[in-house]
Amino acid sequence: MTKKAFVTLRVLIVAFTLFVLGWLFFSRPSINPGLSDFKCQPVAWNYLGTPYGMYGFFDIEDGDMMDEFAAKYTIDNEKDRAEARLNVTAACNLAREDRRLYMILLTVVAATAFVTLPKPKKKQTASKEKEPASKEHGEDENEEN
Repeated sequence: MTKKAFVTLRVLIVAFTLFVLGWLFFSRPSINPGLSDFKCQPVAWNYLGTPYGMYGFFDIEDGDMMDEFAAKYTIDNEKDRAEARLNVTAACNLAREDRRLYMILLTVVAATAFVTLPKPKKKQTASKEKEPASKEHGEDENEEN
């Protein structure tokens, strides 16, 4: 492997890893409660400056979103709505934990690939040609003595 290929592979490993880590960190994981697809807050939600709500953090903060969710699943009273909100938030927490696990595994695999990539071998043809010649001269000198 040449030095140029070695550096190129290392740069590609780092670029790919950073791209996928960024996607996992900033994209919104989705869950499927029932027949609908629900987008959760990303792993980076608290790093992006999104504050906790007045009663804690819930993935369903918007009243319209909660009304739509309640209409799909015929949730009538406030107690059931609160339970549904907690269930969705728990499911989203699990989805974010999965993303964090994927991020850790990707980092370990990328670091292993980065470190174990074989380094290019230096060209030693010039020094190899000189060694046998010097050995021959050394042997001749020893034979004379």
